[in-house]
Amino acid sequence: MALATLTKAPAATYSFEPTADARVISYPGYLNLNFAADILSCYTDSSAVNTQRTFIQFDLSSITLASTQIVKSATLTMTASTSFGDNASHLPMQIFRMVSPWAEGSVTWSNRDSTHPWISPGGDFAGSGGQPYSISTASPTNGGAVAWDVTALVQEWVSHVSTNYGLMLKSESGNHLIFNQREISTVSLRPGLTVVTGAGLPPFHASASGGQVLLWWTSTNAVLQEKTNLHPAVAWSDSGRTVTQSGGTNSVTISSPKGNNFFRLRGGP
Repeated sequence: MALATLTKAPAATYSFEPTADARVISYPGYLNLNFAADILSCYTDSSAVNTQRTFIQFDLSSITLASTQIVKSATLTMTASTSFGDNASHLPMQIFRMVSPWAEGSVTWSNRDSTHPWISPGGDFAGSGGQPYSISTASPTNGGAVAWDVTALVQEWVSHVSTNYGLMLKSESGNHLIFNQREISTVSLRPGLTVVTGAGLPPFHASASGGQVLLWWTSTNAVLQEKTNLHPAVAWSDSGRTVTQSGGTNSVTISSPKGNNFFRLRGGP
């Protein structure tokens, strides 16, 4: 069984500013306060009594991937301040995916908006395989930039594998960095997301379990093709197998596979 490549598609670069950002604070008297237009932060004091987290959301609706495109890179950049301290111990600053919607003007440590509490105070979030999507251990000087590689997360969002509720930035006890917010007057100091798309095989995978083979991919405009011989004289044909769609993922289950089967995706429809 083999997976074949697609034809190339042109590259494109997108630059985004947040549509929403806010920090939340776990500290007596601050659990229900909103800091929508204030600084952003992953500040966490050494006793963990004052823990701060940042939520950021970008509107990525302008990115439409062709069936022959993937997210080649996605970089989140934030400008740090050492006004309240630094990250001299190079503690990990972690990026997670938010799994619940939140409202910039009313989000707090306790609530995601004016009426709904978080499932877990401090924000409902998830990683990739139980790990953060990205980590930086940078210790910037005042006004220095910190960057995170969020390619895998953005690919999920634009492929509709997961819903874009934004991301969370959090750190460990002893990190005292803060960051500039989207409302700051100097544009170059605001948080930014740079996304580069280009030619590539969409996420297309094969896994075997219990006598079955599962094929799955995330390109909504791709069509599964197959053939039993890679000789050039044998033409590829669109597969007649049943495709199941769920959560932005397409999958085909092959029961009791026998012989040679080769698969690829072509651009649709």
